[in-house]
Amino acid sequence: MAKNKVKHKTSYAAPQRLNEVESERSHKWLSFIFDAYYTADEGIYEAMESEMKKGFRLACSKGCSACCKTHVTIPVYPLELMGIYWFMMCRVSPNNSEIILHQLMHFFPGKGCPYLVEGACGIHSVRPLACRFFNVFTKPCEENEDPYYSRRRDVWTPDEKLKNKAVSKMLPYYGFTQRSERREAMKAGYMIRFVKNMQDINWPSIASRLKNRDWGPIEKDFHP
Repeated sequence: MAKNKVKHKTSYAAPQRLNEVESERSHKWLSFIFDAYYTADEGIYEAMESEMKKGFRLACSKGCSACCKTHVTIPVYPLELMGIYWFMMCRVSPNNSEIILHQLMHFFPGKGCPYLVEGACGIHSVRPLACRFFNVFTKPCEENEDPYYSRRRDVWTPDEKLKNKAVSKMLPYYGFTQRSERREAMKAGYMIRFVKNMQDINWPSIASRLKNRDWGPIEKDFHP
């Protein structure tokens, strides 16, 4: 099975901000998502390097997709969903697009992530923050295992400040352009109101729009 081929990482990939100048010019909200992901990736990179220096071995690697199949409460923000839509419209490979669209069309609550393609994330560069922050040490997960419950100490606990810092990068989309405004908005839990569960998204409807190359306004599909 694929999981037996997974090797421990000896290092964590250094983060790079997505650079999509033309797309960011056309869809200004993309910059907020890319900034959020880069902020998160920087913090995760530093944390993983620190943990591995202590002797911990990162088990997560391409080919290990247990969490993609078993986690059915993945929180996601509307801007992240918009970023996924952009990726599907502009950057996904033809082969992956065909597979993912089929999975989206036939998705129902309780199934694994519809963006999983042959054991790997088909939208990896724009995967949600929740996916980025979930990292497991020691050994790859067993089939149908959720290590958060079976071996909690092997699951990395991300710093709340880092998570908030990353999420706050999306706030300019909602009009919070000043640092002080973003700080107060985060304290007030402004972004919490927008959190959705990926399982609750009407993916068949989104698949239909993708097939029709329908650009929008896509906000109405992803915002409350």
